[in-house]
Amino acid sequence: MKGRIFQLLVTVMGWHCFAVAAPLPQHADLLASNTVLAEFLGMRAIPCMGRTALCPDRCGHAASVAVFRVLFNEAYSKYGKYGDDKAEPGCEIPVDAKADTPGQAPSVLKTLSALIPGDKVRLTQKHYYAEQGGVCMPIRPITELIVTEKADKPLPPKPEDAHPVMPIVR
Repeated sequence: MKGRIFQLLVTVMGWHCFAVAAPLPQHADLLASNTVLAEFLGMRAIPCMGRTALCPDRCGHAASVAVFRVLFNEAYSKYGKYGDDKAEPGCEIPVDAKADTPGQAPSVLKTLSALIPGDKVRLTQKHYYAEQGGVCMPIRPITELIVTEKADKPLPPKPEDAHPVMPIVR
């Protein structure tokens, strides 16, 4: 669970400085790889929580995140002590839908933009620890994103996603 929260924070807080899809840095160690069958839940806007005078809406660090729910884990490899845990069924994988992540093909963003909630995909995410410009940071590119089953129509929002009506107090 801690790994997924950290991954969400890294997705939201970082990688906004890349203008084009960049290759992986020369010094990048592969820590883990997850290949899953997942369902696309939709897009979420996540505000920046940097607590600067411009946050959350004018700093440029807010993210539009594509969220996938894992249905089945096809393949998992962890290449040492560190690295993401195995993506278990039911957990969510957030993917930054606007930033170009090093090591991620530009076609991934194109595929993300064509998804509708309910689409089933095969998704492979690699977890690297890379040194770039004197800074070491995790990088989690999506190396494979294939639509396996299209939804007939978008799913209706779940009740917890709908805004509740505030009760009238008299």
